[in-house]
Amino acid sequence: MASFAAAFADVAPIEQDDGPAPVCAIAYAPEYARLMGFFRAILESNERSPRVLELTAALAEHNAAHYTVWHVRRECLWALASNDASILTDELRYSAEVARENPKNYQIWYHRRALVEKIGQAAAADELALISTALRDDAKNYHAWSNRLWVLKTYGGWAGELEFCTALLDADVYNNSAWNHLYQVKAQLGCDPVEEVRSTLERLNHARENESAWVYALAFAKS
Repeated sequence: MASFAAAFADVAPIEQDDGPAPVCAIAYAPEYARLMGFFRAILESNERSPRVLELTAALAEHNAAHYTVWHVRRECLWALASNDASILTDELRYSAEVARENPKNYQIWYHRRALVEKIGQAAAADELALISTALRDDAKNYHAWSNRLWVLKTYGGWAGELEFCTALLDADVYNNSAWNHLYQVKAQLGCDPVEEVRSTLERLNHARENESAWVYALAFAKS
């Protein structure tokens, strides 16, 4: 904390204001409360600089779900990248570490998407690789699946997705997310609807109560 106190010596912290008689004041950790004092002041001054970037990283360590912290961090990145584009590549590495530690945190996945949008096609393959790792750890992570579909629809890279989905369904035929993604893959790559219904019914022999597989088969039966 001493380093931040020195770095923001010219900033007057703004304390949390819960009103004159809060019913249930949140017991923030002292270090987090001090850092948030600097952060509130930065919000007032609208400063976007390297020291603010470091401040947001410190705050994210305490609360990785703080939307405003990530928003300000992105504004800092966009401002600083105009002079040094490598800062965005560094951020991909940093945010990948945060995502691995917080795999179901919506804010970090949204942050990753914004980064990939800013960098473009060059970041797509690494993003798919990170998502694959996340889905190996938790094959039903909604945020990871949502981000994966966005990357594919935006930048391509559908080759290999069929094998990816098949492997997940071989491991767990009840993986609803994999069935949903498989439908998107087949719609993109094309398939024989009759064959798709037949192969799905074969899987259903081992899991007849699997609603997702029935919905999947019905979608192709109607096509």
